[in-house]
Amino acid sequence: MHIDIKFNESGKIIPSYNGKEITMDESPYMIYLATTGMCSAVYVRAFFAQRGMSLEEVKLTQIITYNRMTNMVENMEIKVDLPSTFPTKYNKAIKAVVDQCPVKKHMVTPPTVSVSTNLDVAVVA
Repeated sequence: MHIDIKFNESGKIIPSYNGKEITMDESPYMIYLATTGMCSAVYVRAFFAQRGMSLEEVKLTQIITYNRMTNMVENMEIKVDLPSTFPTKYNKAIKAVVDQCPVKKHMVTPPTVSVSTNLDVAVVA
């Protein structure tokens, strides 16, 4: 599965899957998956803005390896496509910027999740 993340003319982050934009009207799962790439794009956008560089040819692709037997994601790769004019001296830096994404960090070290209801509260008679 590939989720493409591009920037529009104003720098807005646009995620898409199979050529269709992922929006709040999509499944929560697709939105969840897209957030890793979108978070990475926020950091890439800031990197480019700090250096006065154009995002015109920049695209991120989130490559997801999905196990259909377990219905779980096994691996994610964030590929950053940079313009041919991008200074090679910044290649290591752009990777470090993407590594700062807190969504990515939560995927690497996930929190525990518990479920409760209002019925869990003791009833006072």
